[in-house]
Amino acid sequence: MSPVKVFGHPMLTNVARVLLFLEEVGAEYELVPVDFVAGEHKRPQHVQLNPFAKMPGFQDGDLVLFESRAIAKYILRKYGGTAGLDLLGENSGIEELAMVDMWTEVEAQQYYPAISPVVFECIIIPFIIPGGGAAPNQTVVDESLERLRGVLGIYEARLEKSRYLAGDSISFADLNHIPFTFYFMTTPYAKVFDDYPKVKAWWEMLMGRGPRCRGSASICLRSLS
Repeated sequence: MSPVKVFGHPMLTNVARVLLFLEEVGAEYELVPVDFVAGEHKRPQHVQLNPFAKMPGFQDGDLVLFESRAIAKYILRKYGGTAGLDLLGENSGIEELAMVDMWTEVEAQQYYPAISPVVFECIIIPFIIPGGGAAPNQTVVDESLERLRGVLGIYEARLEKSRYLAGDSISFADLNHIPFTFYFMTTPYAKVFDDYPKVKAWWEMLMGRGPRCRGSASICLRSLS
């Protein structure tokens, strides 16, 4: 059986998310590089994989998918059982599944919009612009940090009641936070997490889960070099 193919640059968080879950389940895959600086993601061959000219594209035989969270769910449904994982909560009952779904939406709708501007300003944009580009837009960064603090306060309250976001077991909702948070922790603003001890402990648990998790996170680290 041919390995699944991921089309994109691992520097991009949505590509890293897909690679993270492939690493999590131990699936064989091929990363097909797409040079977004050169605009390869806008070329016809890539648009056939992702009609919005974004990354990643994903192919498993005749099946083509885009949107990283949907791809990640597909990966877990195909390989998670073999790996002994129920990260989606689908085997744990309707209430557990609902909690995973809810906190997955929180990551996409609240956490991601709050944290991503800092990552883009400090890491992604300097990577894209030759010579490192201009200094980060401090107004954008400050507004993002203010919004992030509000979100982290809600997370802190949640994590006072449970070990992980959806309950006492790690889930898809938790792992979705890794790509952007991993990058954020390499910026000068990582100390924001120090004000939220439950959140910081939760993040440290995610990073301390063992070789597989560290290998997943290192995808992001390698792309920074």
